[in-house]
Amino acid sequence: MQVKGRTTRRRSIASAAIAGALTLLLLAPARSSAVIHAAQVIAGPSNDIIEVDGAAMAPDGSGGVLYRARENGIPHVYMVPFANGQWQAPMQVDTEDSYGASQPAIAAAEDGRLLVVWVQPRNVSESGVTLYELQSASLAPGASGFGAPITVDPNVGEPYTGDASHVEPKLAMAPDGAAYVVYRVVTDDCGSADAANPTYVECPPNHKDLLMQVRVARYDYLLWSSMGAVNRAAQVPMAKPTPANAPTIGIGVENDGVVAWQEPANSGEPSRIWARRLFGTVKGVVLAASPESIDGHPVSTEAETPEIAVSRFGEAKLAYRIDGGKGSAVPTTQLYLNSLPSSFDPNGAKFEGPLAVSGASSLSLGVPSASVDPSGDFRLAWSQNDEVKLLDGSIQGVGAPAGIGVSTGSAMTTINPSGGGTSVWNATVDERPVVEVREDYADGAYQAATLAGNTPGPISGLGLAGSGAGDALTAWMQGPPGQSEIVGDFTQAPPSTLVVSTPSGWVRSESATVVWEAAEDAVQGVEYSVYVDGRQVMSKLHTTEANLRSATLGNGAHQVQVLAVDSAGQRTMSAKTPLKLDVTPPVLKAKLIDGHAGVRVKVTDNASGVDVAATHISFGDGAQVSGRAQAAHLYRYGGLYTITARVRDNIGVGAIVHIRVRVR
Repeated sequence: MQVKGRTTRRRSIASAAIAGALTLLLLAPARSSAVIHAAQVIAGPSNDIIEVDGAAMAPDGSGGVLYRARENGIPHVYMVPFANGQWQAPMQVDTEDSYGASQPAIAAAEDGRLLVVWVQPRNVSESGVTLYELQSASLAPGASGFGAPITVDPNVGEPYTGDASHVEPKLAMAPDGAAYVVYRVVTDDCGSADAANPTYVECPPNHKDLLMQVRVARYDYLLWSSMGAVNRAAQVPMAKPTPANAPTIGIGVENDGVVAWQEPANSGEPSRIWARRLFGTVKGVVLAASPESIDGHPVSTEAETPEIAVSRFGEAKLAYRIDGGKGSAVPTTQLYLNSLPSSFDPNGAKFEGPLAVSGASSLSLGVPSASVDPSGDFRLAWSQNDEVKLLDGSIQGVGAPAGIGVSTGSAMTTINPSGGGTSVWNATVDERPVVEVREDYADGAYQAATLAGNTPGPISGLGLAGSGAGDALTAWMQGPPGQSEIVGDFTQAPPSTLVVSTPSGWVRSESATVVWEAAEDAVQGVEYSVYVDGRQVMSKLHTTEANLRSATLGNGAHQVQVLAVDSAGQRTMSAKTPLKLDVTPPVLKAKLIDGHAGVRVKVTDNASGVDVAATHISFGDGAQVSGRAQAAHLYRYGGLYTITARVRDNIGVGAIVHIRVRVR
């Protein structure tokens, strides 16, 4: 592969080094780079492990990895917490589930708060049909285990067959713990025309479609509020559920969300992508996100794989693909991107319009992965013809993607507001399954790692979650049947860019206080040092404020910087911030004049300046002046005189100074 004209050699893994293998490649680092830590086995190996079901990471770096494993033959949900840069012991989530869990999803909030939902049987109907419910449990900050389960929706299975394989819930959680879940419920799978299926007459004759609802519920720290169906028309048959047409959801820091799903405009028409804003428990209007026609030609093929990313201020980036087909405006499967401005934006009531991603047109397009930061910059990653494609963009438009690796599966990415981000994908090196991790930097450099667990074997369930500040968790299952293990990895970005504030104007030493925003970092324990004019004056600080009174700084304009260092030794230095310091009072100077018969005096201050109104000068012979910074005086008699001046500068630093002069 090529990066900025430089060719990187292909990496290989020796058979003895595949356990926790980590191979790094760094190109031209212009600043402190992220650390891709060595992979760790965080659960197993075991014959009971079923699959990894996702990862989640909060802005403060806490999070976890979700997986399923059998206990006495019954599938249960487990979670491995991640806090302070360390993996914790696995814990069971569905502690009161006796019948087996499926389709779990996870989300994270700050302070170690985690939320998990899953599908489980709840009963059997009189006709022998298994009834299913959507359950949840949360891990509170500081808790040693998950709380009691709470029902999100008591009826999520198809009522006539009991099939609940289509639910596929997805969670989105704000940093403070508010969350949304989106999921599907088939109300009629059109599978039988008997008296027990009263809605059969509404099903299409070919039975390829079915009646379905896309439902949303809101989590408010402890309780769920059902928002019901969000799709346009529950009576319009929808395509049978697949992972490629599952709905998606995102949330901002104001706890408002955006949900997107697949649905045909009318019965028998191709599916399109639609979206709604969510304002608390209030549903916004339905918004069309994919085109009905392009350049006057109808889109007669399916739009699918919606993937949404919502910034902290509510701006959304929605990626999806439209299948190619003869006679359609999209002849070859094409990846599209659409932008929904923030709800605070005057134009936030509708999407800006679909944009075809240049170079993302192929019969083999993987599910896209999207990430967006507060400034509107975004990243997309997807697989295409066994190659990983990566796209960085801005709100103004879409450029051409870059190929970043060879993949054997889907690709995922997160974004770093400082530039770049983390991408992961499945690959094969020397005929061995591995996970590739790549960390891109704002200056175009990158580092890459080839990761694997202790037990060589197939890889599945690859998941990626980002903190939003450049840190990321990656997890997967690896190993042959009977020896499966859960592998986790942590990409630790340097501390985020520091914004330093100093007092404006000239200040005294006791007022020389430097304040900075805490550096966002996934590992607690960031230490700070303060530099003035390139010299370190304070170190090993764990606060975000420092007074420089003890730094013995002189008068004048100084340049202040703050250095943040994380637990991995990664360093981020702030930009220079000016500090004007006035630590000494004005000075009095005297010069003999008129053949040494008189004197000229002058009060000066090379920092904040002289407060002339506060100046009073006595010449020692009874003569005096006030309100003047300079004056001349002739003595009537020769002799030795003491000139006394009461002086003060413009920030109140004052003194009484004396000068002796001998005149003739």
